[in-house]
Amino acid sequence: MAANEFRKDLVSGEWVLISSARAKRPHDGARERLKQSVADCVFEPERMADQLPPVLVYDHGRPMQWHGDWRGRWTTAVIPNKFPALVSGVCGEPTMRGPFATHPAHGFHELVITRDHDRSIADFSVDETAELLHVYRDRYRVIAQDACGDYVSIFHNHGRGAGASVYHNHSQIISTPVVPPEVMRSLEGADHYFQQHGVGVHRALIDWELQEGTRIVYENTQFIAFCPFVSKTAYEVRIFPKTQEPRFESSGDDCLRDCADALNAVLTKLHRALDDVDYNFYIHTAPVARDPEVNYDYYHWHIEVVPREVMPNIPLHGGFELSTAIHINAFDPDECAAHLRDTSVS
Repeated sequence: MAANEFRKDLVSGEWVLISSARAKRPHDGARERLKQSVADCVFEPERMADQLPPVLVYDHGRPMQWHGDWRGRWTTAVIPNKFPALVSGVCGEPTMRGPFATHPAHGFHELVITRDHDRSIADFSVDETAELLHVYRDRYRVIAQDACGDYVSIFHNHGRGAGASVYHNHSQIISTPVVPPEVMRSLEGADHYFQQHGVGVHRALIDWELQEGTRIVYENTQFIAFCPFVSKTAYEVRIFPKTQEPRFESSGDDCLRDCADALNAVLTKLHRALDDVDYNFYIHTAPVARDPEVNYDYYHWHIEVVPREVMPNIPLHGGFELSTAIHINAFDPDECAAHLRDTSVS
């Protein structure tokens, strides 16, 4: 039975139109792949000397002292972006230019590079993905000490349709002197729900998904992954720790390992179920702790995984989306979850 209804997001208050009949629209079935050879790759050890020196290097699960040899032992490295969206420097002050607020674009912009050219995270072992999460956490903790940053964004683009310009597996970390609007809406929605109901909104979401059971994609001891009831895009998945914790950087090693297991399972299922679909994933977490009087106990950090172009060459946003800010999702989240649940990870 085709789903056809408007659904309101419990946190943001945004409306989404679930209209699964639109999945039957014709399309040519072709997807443009991002592929680059080892010989052309800027992140191969032979060419990494052209990059800026690393700020953190791991070798098989452990941070290591850097000795200046990219051809030597390392498995994950963090380097400053040579073409940063933000630049380091003395923190500037917000100013008004006519009616507009402005702020100097000071902050961090780093690349997290894994060594193997042809292996994406869907191909990783749990240990390898846990190492990646450890690197994210380590850099977050360092960057959060900088007085310029109010928020640290950690994200990963896989494929041309997700905005990746380099094929070699890598993630990005950007700190901003302002809290991004999407994060602010999430925080305000979570706070509003807590004030009204006395319980965290994400706790309520997780409990409801556990009760319903139909949209759960994967679950282990500490994490749950599900397709949200109000999914903006087809096969969207959110990964939550079961214990409410507002800050990703507070996660312990055991927690990160279970998170790696869940992230691996989700990305492997998407890779197999949707023929190596392009996707973004990003970590939503509370802003950098500046004022001890401000707490975000009502919030719940999580990872959002957003596939792109599930129907090849059908744009994610058309005139209706742009003119109303209401997303149309042509896939029933229940059916997406069932498809992913039935897709093997072994």
